[in-house]
Amino acid sequence: MNKNIKLLVASTLFFLSDIGFSSSCPVASPVVSIDFCKSFKVAAQCHCASSGLPRAMCNNEHLLYKRMIDTFGSLKRACEYQHDTSVQECIDDWECYLSGGLTSKSEACSGTGAACA
Repeated sequence: MNKNIKLLVASTLFFLSDIGFSSSCPVASPVVSIDFCKSFKVAAQCHCASSGLPRAMCNNEHLLYKRMIDTFGSLKRACEYQHDTSVQECIDDWECYLSGGLTSKSEACSGTGAACA
C-alpha cells in the first residue's frame, strides 16, 4: 500500500502542462513559449504543495524530478503513469525545463533552447 500512495503522490507532481488537475493551480505555457520556464515552475510548485509534499521539495524542481524518478524508475514510466498530457509532451516539458535544447519535434525549448533550471 505504501508504494501505491507514493505512486499517487508522485503522479500529481508532473501534470504541469495543459491540465485541469487543480482548478486553483495554473497550467504551464507551451514548452516552446518564452514564458514556459516561469509558468512551469509556478505550476510545479502549486501542484506539489497541493499534493502535501514538503515545501523544500516543492521549491526545488530538481528534488521534485528526483522524487519522480526514484518512484517510477524513469521519466518515460512516470509520464506513462499520468493521463493529463501525452507521454511525449510530459517528457518534453521535463527535459526542456531541466536541460534545454530541442523538443521531440525539433523546436527550441522555451523559444531559445536554453534550460530553465
